[in-house]
Amino acid sequence: MKLYLATAAATFGIATVAALGFAGPAAAAPTGGRDAADAVSELRDQGYAVQVEVQDGPRDVPLSECTVNDVNGLRGDDPSGQPLTPAQLGTVYVVVECPSNGSN
Repeated sequence: MKLYLATAAATFGIATVAALGFAGPAAAAPTGGRDAADAVSELRDQGYAVQVEVQDGPRDVPLSECTVNDVNGLRGDDPSGQPLTPAQLGTVYVVVECPSNGSN
């Protein structure tokens, strides 16, 4: 019984640390309909290389008129399980939607 409790406590502790370890990058991810130009600037300021992917809408609209649908590539671990830095992750992909008429 003691071994079971110790194992359960250790598993819970590891899961908690893992969740908290990802809280920083996840909280910093600019998603949820944010202005795409601001999101790209924020990610670049944090050290990420950014590539924009237009999911819907024309590609000739200014990025400031588009909104963020998703950000991919913000997470990763090295072989020892440590979170990778923005420079180590490489490129993150900001998926945007742009209006057809040039205004939000």
